[in-house]
Formats: sequence, C-alpha cells, structure tokens
Amino acid sequence: MEDATLRNRIKSMGTELNKLTDDQLNMYIEDASLEVSSLNVKPEQVERLTRYLAAHLATVSIRKVVKEKVDSLERTYASSGESVGLDTTPFGQEFQRILNSLRGRKTLNLTVL
Repeated sequence: MEDATLRNRIKSMGTELNKLTDDQLNMYIEDASLEVSSLNVKPEQVERLTRYLAAHLATVSIRKVVKEKVDSLERTYASSGESVGLDTTPFGQEFQRILNSLRGRKTLNLTVL
C-alpha cells in the first residue's frame, strides 16, 4: 500500500491523529511496520495490524481532557489507571484483539450487572 494512502487511513481513525505531520506519522508507521513484520501473520493482515499499531503508538502519549472549567481555568485529564502497554489506547486494544483472533486465542469478556 502506498505511504500516502496508509497515512490517510490512519488519520481517518481519529481526530487526534489529524494533528500529526506526515513526518511524525511516518515514524510511527515505520516502527509499527517493523513490529508487525516480525509477527507470523498472513500478508493480507499486515496493513491492518500496522494501521492499528501505528495509531496506538501515535496516541499513547496524548492526554485526553475529561473536564474543563472556564472560570479559574481548571482542566482534568483522563488517567490511564491500571492500563499498561497496548491496553492504554483503543487502537492498541483493537490491535491485540485482532492479533489474538488471528492466532486463535480466545479472550474472556465479563459483564458485571
């Protein structure tokens, strides 16, 4: 896939990704490509995994504002809580989910009522 097409597809995954320059995004794509190339996955899955991992790498350090107060200029950011690694972003979580499904691993999803 052409670099410009991959960059555009990644930028369309979230508004926070549109703020990145092409050079910045290329760096994340290169890193993600290196990681994905070391995995034993079918060639048709490489672009998809690269896209999600690059989006994860690009957004892992972005702090999300959850509350703003105009008077006194207060701003509260989301906490990463207990999340680490791929769990810190929705893109990383999706990357891991795809990888697990390709490898035939079952994940346990619990809903507490």
